[in-house]
Amino acid sequence: MTQRKLEELSADECYALVRTAKVGRLVYDDGDGPVAEPVNYAVAGRDIVFRVEGGGKREAMLQPRLAFEVDEVSDDQAEGWSVIVRGVGRVVPLEEVSGLLRRIDGTPPAPWAFGVHNVWLQFHPSSVTGRRLGPVTASAAY
Repeated sequence: MTQRKLEELSADECYALVRTAKVGRLVYDDGDGPVAEPVNYAVAGRDIVFRVEGGGKREAMLQPRLAFEVDEVSDDQAEGWSVIVRGVGRVVPLEEVSGLLRRIDGTPPAPWAFGVHNVWLQFHPSSVTGRRLGPVTASAAY
């Protein structure tokens, strides 16, 4: 079996990878414990932006610490990467949405789920870490 070394990623490398994906997971405490909910998102500078109808993700923005995780894994190639962003969130007031839209790199998030997703949420990072499976270092002998 091929063995690979985990490479630590710089903050710039992490954000470059986050910009390549469209779905990540918002991690928060829903009262029953930690939960990771998938959301499609966009990036505005270094902030993560997504839209919801309301509910748990909107309520999560009031928590003092949140996390956002994005990854890409290829089982066939035994390679991939993972980025974890930690920070705080907020509900974006309606009068600030147009300014936020101008800051988004690329296209705004378009929710996949049915419904009216007119609540904009902004996740502001305080730290980012990431790892990637590096090149093959050895083949394991069994």
